[in-house]
Parts: sequence; structure tokens; C-alpha cells
Amino acid sequence: MTLARPQAAPLRFITTRLSIPDLETVALQPGVMQAFRLTVQYHDARHPDQVATLIKTQWQQNPTLTLNYRRIDEEPFILTHTVELERFRAFDAALRKLGFDTLDDPQDVPYYGSDLWLIERASVSFHHDTIVASDKATGVYIEIVQLVREKLREATRPINV
Repeated sequence: MTLARPQAAPLRFITTRLSIPDLETVALQPGVMQAFRLTVQYHDARHPDQVATLIKTQWQQNPTLTLNYRRIDEEPFILTHTVELERFRAFDAALRKLGFDTLDDPQDVPYYGSDLWLIERASVSFHHDTIVASDKATGVYIEIVQLVREKLREATRPINV
């Protein structure tokens, strides 16, 4: 992770505003084996900000994906999906193959004018994240954006509430 991450504060504030615990706290809950989170901030407010949290526990056959949406001064809207175990495993394996756990933020993340994604992965003893501009990503970062869009399509689907 890079030290200077001014884009991270507004993205982390989305989870705070929605009263969602940080992913490190989620990963420490009993039974949680892995957790993944995608926080999306739309630069032009065309859709509500959204937080998608995927959790695999030792008691569940299939992981659960919880989607939280909220516009300023409106009540949160929550959707829950079940993700097939094979799709989760394929996503996790591909993310690892791309080297997500060792990536720094790209050097060219804009301060404004782009939709920003905070992508996080955590387990009991591990947490890593990176920030990307989903519409301007290049190199391995566009591969990660495409992977999330393909394997966790529910997490990237914007809604209007």
C-alpha cells in the first residue's frame, strides 16, 4: 500500500456512513474464513455509493454477498445474494493469480472525475486493499476490474434508489 492515499478517506467514509464495520473487523468474526469488499463512489452521483461485502464462513456452503446503497440524506437500501461456491473459488483464485495481495495503488488514480473503487480482501490474519479508477484502470488493475465485473457482477451493478 502507498502511504499517501487521499482518495481513500472518502471511500472509507462510505462504510462509516452506512454503519458497516471495516473489513478487518468482519474477518475477525467467529467462523469467517475470507472476506472481500468493493466500495464504489460514483464521481457524478448518478448512482448511490455502494458497498458490496462477500463473506465465506466455515458454516456456509455458499458465501453471502451483501450490498449496501445510500444517497446522502436517504435511508440505506440493502440487498443480499448467495454466490455459488465454485464462482467464489474461481474469483479468489484469479485474484490471487493476478497478485492482488501485493499490489500498491496505481500511480495515476485521479482525485476527481472518475468512479473510484476500493477493493479489499481479508482473512483473520491478513488485510490488503487497493484503490482504482474503474474507468481509467490499466495493466493488472484493468484485469482486476474486469474480474470483479465478471465473477461478482452483482457487486458492480449500480441501482437507483
